[in-house]
Amino acid sequence: MHARTRKKQDEGEKEVSMAHTAQVMGIAGAGRGTGVTHFVIQAANYLCSCRQKKTAILQWNPQKDLEKIRAFLGAGGKEDSRSFKKKDHFRLLGVDYYYEGDPAVLAACMEKDYQEILIDFGKVREEIFPEWLRCTKKVLVADLSEWKLEAFLGLLTEKGEAAKEWICMTAFGGEIMKQEIERQFHISLKQIPLSADAFSVDVQTMEWFADIFK
Repeated sequence: MHARTRKKQDEGEKEVSMAHTAQVMGIAGAGRGTGVTHFVIQAANYLCSCRQKKTAILQWNPQKDLEKIRAFLGAGGKEDSRSFKKKDHFRLLGVDYYYEGDPAVLAACMEKDYQEILIDFGKVREEIFPEWLRCTKKVLVADLSEWKLEAFLGLLTEKGEAAKEWICMTAFGGEIMKQEIERQFHISLKQIPLSADAFSVDVQTMEWFADIFK
């Protein structure tokens, strides 16, 4: 579970104890446009439809992609009056999507009966790094294309041994480049299966996610 979440109160911040064993996966990108949101949605749909897990996605970045999804699909709002006073999330294909991720929203989700919580941090930024590191699983999505590689290599160089604890993935880039990075930094890079539709999970993708969430 997320090792520590905080809930703001009138006189400061109070530690929130976790009542159950929800798994929290934090997903961040080594730069812009690496495929974080696509991966998060696909992973959530795998967990919900294939593993029958109660799953939530938290949008902890400024991109507003979830608002665009709801507007496009016309999904109805879903409100829980016990925890939220306004419609700050919606449900689509069994997955709950929260527009604004922060420590208070995460704490509220942990008090619910979610089994899996996926946090879309967007691009790695200093302000989200501590929260990302507290997640049960830390996923870094990189683009190995030559014009986007610099950000990923910079993170691996800067964080050193700590990077070996991350689950590093890529959907773009050549196999030779992938092998060279694995050799140089002594990490394993998982190749995300190509999928045109983030809301659909085929057999190949199902088998791949089964290894990630084993």
